[in-house]
Amino acid sequence: MGSSGSGKFGTYRGGNGQTTGGVGTESGIGGGTGEIECPSVIENIRLEDVATSDYYVNHQSLPSHGESVEINKNIYKGRLVVTVTSTSEVLGNLPTQYNYLINCIKKGMQYTGTVVASGIIPIPFAVVTLRA
Repeated sequence: MGSSGSGKFGTYRGGNGQTTGGVGTESGIGGGTGEIECPSVIENIRLEDVATSDYYVNHQSLPSHGESVEINKNIYKGRLVVTVTSTSEVLGNLPTQYNYLINCIKKGMQYTGTVVASGIIPIPFAVVTLRA
C-alpha cells in the first residue's frame, strides 16, 4: 500500500510552525495567520548543485570562509540562487524549502551573508549564513 498526497513536493510544517527536513534554522515561520514571515537570519544553509555552478566551473575552487554572498533577486534557471558578491557568479541553488523567500524578496528584503564552510571532498559543497 502507498500513501496519498497532493502530488506536489513541499516541506512539512509541524504544529509549532517549525519546518522539518533541513539544515539550518528558520526563525519567524508559522504563526497560523497564513502569511509567511520573513526571517532575519537563516544559518548554515547547505547549497545545492555547487559542482555545476558558474563559480566552481569557472574557478575550479570555492570561496573561502567569510566571503560575501547574496541571494540573487531574480530566479535563475527556475531556482533561487546564491551568488558570490565580488564576482556575481552563481555559487549554488538554495534548497527548495527556502522558496518562500521569493515572497520576502518581492516585499523588498535583501538577503546577504557569508560563506561559513566550503570544500571539494567528497563533492564540492558550500554552506552559507544569510541575514536580511
